[in-house]
Amino acid sequence: MNFAINLRSILLLLAMVQGLVIAGLLLHRGIRRRQLRDVILSGLLLALVTSLISFFIGFMGVYDYAAEQGWDLTYFPFGNGYLLGPLIWLYVLAVTDRQFQWRPKTWGHFFLPALYYAVSFYMWSLPPAQKEAFGAPWVSIFDEALLATSLGIYLFLSLKRYAAYRRLLQSEYSNTDRLTLDWLRNFLYVFAAYYLASLIFNLVNLWIDLWYTGWYWLELTRAILLYYISVTGWAFVQKVVVSFDDLEQREVKMTETGTAGSAGGKVLFTPGELVARREKLAAFMSERRPWLDPDLTLSELAAQTGMNVSQLSYLVNAGFDKNFNDFINAYRVEAVKEKMNDPDAAHLSLLGVAFECGFNSKATFNRAFKKATGQSPSEYLSKA
Repeated sequence: MNFAINLRSILLLLAMVQGLVIAGLLLHRGIRRRQLRDVILSGLLLALVTSLISFFIGFMGVYDYAAEQGWDLTYFPFGNGYLLGPLIWLYVLAVTDRQFQWRPKTWGHFFLPALYYAVSFYMWSLPPAQKEAFGAPWVSIFDEALLATSLGIYLFLSLKRYAAYRRLLQSEYSNTDRLTLDWLRNFLYVFAAYYLASLIFNLVNLWIDLWYTGWYWLELTRAILLYYISVTGWAFVQKVVVSFDDLEQREVKMTETGTAGSAGGKVLFTPGELVARREKLAAFMSERRPWLDPDLTLSELAAQTGMNVSQLSYLVNAGFDKNFNDFINAYRVEAVKEKMNDPDAAHLSLLGVAFECGFNSKATFNRAFKKATGQSPSEYLSKA
């Protein structure tokens, strides 16, 4: 029997080759720069690559050829779907915390993947007659249900971590787009989309047997995911500067002292003090214009105003009813609106004006402007 290289195999092969190349480059970059996130992403790409092998060689006729030669590849674990969940979760941890380290307990996340390899190699080593016992439908259903549960839990934890990360950044930084939010969001969303697709395929298969050709479309979806993650993952080179635990502990401390508006928290300022400090901070912002610094943080503004971080955070939240990010960007938006009518700024583009007013990206500017005015910058300008 000859191998058959067909379109189905080629489409999977293209994604696999690219995934292998990028995985190698990420591993090299991660070791050279001591970036654990690149090493973990390299492992995730390899897990995706190996997950495509069985269908790739299946459509080439390798299983039949191996059987003719006396080599039964049934149940050989070319791929391991149980690796995806832990690697996604650990990558999210590494991207959101510069202090993340691989500790001995981290290996605990790989109990199910290790168990899957052990069981699969045992099943593969059995004589063909005994393998038939593992072909019962309930075995496949149990495996798919356990796999879906594992991946679902890790995706839920990862999305929850992303939401907390985003919230913490907005309470500390005035510009957040350069702090991995877009990449991390897209990374999780594409995996969540694939997860939903896999659930749909498994539910459909309970009523309609999809056979090998039907399941191929899910494999192709995973190949597309692999292609996207490898390209965008390699392009992501931003250094992780945020200490997640430090920001989280600060938020907890602020909540305990009432800075997040908790009912039982301690009020840092009396109503009279709050009004006075609010007016003083507003005057400082107008006169000193610290918001022109695109890298302004809560800690830096606290130092400039002579307050500690807890006091300033409470003042911004309770006095202005905003988080730090919205508070600073509101001043930047007002400055942009003023410059739009300034003849001296006529030579600047709209984005150039935004950059002069403290924004550091088009996405941040558009989002902040629409949140403050209810209109996009171009809509506002056309009506001015």
